[in-house]
Amino acid sequence: MNNKQIFQVRVISAAVAGMFWVAVPASAQEGKPSGVPWGPVVAYPEIDVTLKSNDNIYSQPATGTRKSANITVIAPKLKIEAKDGPHTYDATYKVEHGSYSGVSSANYTDQMLGANANWVFSGRSGLKLGAEYMLGHDDQGAVPGAATHANPDKYHQTSFNALAGYGAEGAQGRIEVEAGLINKRYDNFKLDNAGNPDNTKRDRDDTKIGATFYWRVMPKTQLLFQAVQTKYDYKPSSFAGWTTLDSTERKYNFGVTWEAAAKTTGIFKVGHTKKDFSDASLRDFSGTGWEGQVKWSPLTYSSFDFSTGKSPGESTIGNASLDKRYGFNWNHAWNSRLSSVVGYNYTDTEYQTNAGAGQKDKINAYNMKLNYQWMRTVKVGVGYDRTDKTSTNATSAYKRDIWSIFLNAAI
Repeated sequence: MNNKQIFQVRVISAAVAGMFWVAVPASAQEGKPSGVPWGPVVAYPEIDVTLKSNDNIYSQPATGTRKSANITVIAPKLKIEAKDGPHTYDATYKVEHGSYSGVSSANYTDQMLGANANWVFSGRSGLKLGAEYMLGHDDQGAVPGAATHANPDKYHQTSFNALAGYGAEGAQGRIEVEAGLINKRYDNFKLDNAGNPDNTKRDRDDTKIGATFYWRVMPKTQLLFQAVQTKYDYKPSSFAGWTTLDSTERKYNFGVTWEAAAKTTGIFKVGHTKKDFSDASLRDFSGTGWEGQVKWSPLTYSSFDFSTGKSPGESTIGNASLDKRYGFNWNHAWNSRLSSVVGYNYTDTEYQTNAGAGQKDKINAYNMKLNYQWMRTVKVGVGYDRTDKTSTNATSAYKRDIWSIFLNAAI
């Protein structure tokens, strides 16, 4: 990073830190952000300032045209919470602006507005509702199989979700029913130069409905039985010669969730997954899927998170993807102010075609972050992320290193 950018980050960091230092009483310089009372609600203002050095912003292979850049990301956020007896409500607005040095065509500004309500009707029943509207983007070269355009691909997305539960916390049986809708539309590069669907082919509606039944077999161990259906409805079906990727995906899982000796908590479920395409010319998928997360805390100041999963996914390559994922994170507090996170994630992806498995990708991703709690409301740190992707399609393989310094301030 050049001297000008370092100076800019220092000025921004000092200004934000000073603002938040003044806003906090001198008697409360340690602990977690407490928010700002505002009538019947509590407001939680927050800002992230990050300076990154990315040596491959377009995710290009070694034989491609690699471009590096320094990126300044500024992301203010405001969250408002309110309580009414056992019921809770919150709303969040966030803006994120990324500025690329020397590559202004890659700049972006994202926005997100979301709200949640959590009603507790009794000791046995409750309902959670959530809604979110997002103006987002895809980094150039970030989506496998998608065209790399002169500017980031922009989209707007609306989502709704609901979760209703019945059964007391310590009851023998408990059931949860969920439903959700995601509506995603791209706003630029809708057609290619020949008038064929470009980003238009990525517009779709996802509709999800499911239920999970929990059966307690030990004080802190429950078996679970789950059925979930998701319908993917793509929008460019009106284009002549375009094969729609509309499909219905059903998952039937059996699993267990547990909390053992206050040191290990986790959930693991495995079952049958079936993906049926509306177009009879496309090959359906049927096979075993799984999902698991385990948290192990051998010490109060050190914990390990493990995750794994196998499931089909939507893709711009072939009909769909089949993804296997394995992840690991180590979180450690060295003292009351200094903490670190070290992680590794492995993804194995096979793109499905009518002839079976097509292109195969493997991604090894490493990350490290060092956090320092400068004061009660301000945290600073440094990070490093490395991505190493191999592929049977040489143009899809790439390596990328990202170094970063960041500041987070929250009241």
